[in-house]
Amino acid sequence: MADKLIPIESLVQFYKRTGQDIPPDLVHESGRAHFNVREAVTATRKTPFNRRDYFKICLSGITGEGSGMLLYNDQEIPLGQSCLIFSNPTVATSIEITVPFNRFYCLFNTPFIEGLIPPDIQYACPLFNPSLMPVIPVTREERERIIMLFQQMQELQASDYPFKWDMIRNILQLLIHEGIRLQQSRLAPASVVRDRLVNDFFALLNQQFPVDSPETPLKLLTPARFADLLHVHVNHLNSVVKKHTNKTTRDIIHERVIVEAKTLLRNTNWNIAEIAYALGFEYPSHFNKYFKQFTTQTPVEFRTGRKPVIV
Repeated sequence: MADKLIPIESLVQFYKRTGQDIPPDLVHESGRAHFNVREAVTATRKTPFNRRDYFKICLSGITGEGSGMLLYNDQEIPLGQSCLIFSNPTVATSIEITVPFNRFYCLFNTPFIEGLIPPDIQYACPLFNPSLMPVIPVTREERERIIMLFQQMQELQASDYPFKWDMIRNILQLLIHEGIRLQQSRLAPASVVRDRLVNDFFALLNQQFPVDSPETPLKLLTPARFADLLHVHVNHLNSVVKKHTNKTTRDIIHERVIVEAKTLLRNTNWNIAEIAYALGFEYPSHFNKYFKQFTTQTPVEFRTGRKPVIV
């Protein structure tokens, strides 16, 4: 019950709280992909303890100075040197700054990265997996390399290059991978080895995609089916996946199927029935209900860009 009392800060509320102009895309069209990158000086203050409806990656102490404390759920994590901070929307956080520091940060919402980061990469990154440590200290050399990534995104954002958002997404992926690599380099070798069962589950899941034809529909759609092929009990598979990803096996499967459904609706001329069969649904009506359950839109509404009717 207490969790429900923790507020969720929207992107609009973030810009208001930080005294910035609200970007036009957020004012005129909710649910649109949004990205922003900035260099800023953090004043001595404490941010509200809340969850957020956006992702954020911050490089603090870009001049090597500054200190503070990150409150991450019930953890207090010192911020005493240059570090990468990954903010997961599902985790309530607050930062208390005691000595101001320069920083780079980028923030973005789910539509901006939808379908971009494979499930196994999400599993390895604190940006998506809240069970991982969200703060990664960096050396001077590492800091300079990461600063270059932020600067490249900043230059692209300010440019007129027509494909700048695609380039920014590519650099953002590099930044995410850099965080994973640095975090794993600081762990003991035994800790870096991810659970083999989880790896095997993701391998089986990923090998089904992309869907090439309605004639070769998805076969693995339930945790029990994956468990059979992995020769484990489904309860054991569910327990291990939940422990290492903070998500249920079923949720991960659903997320991947929905991403593929959106890809097919956007990028193919297949009709709804063909997409439904390709994704393993026996009847298009079942697919329509499934898609609306997870997106609040029907497949036709999503494909045509129509807003769902609220009654």
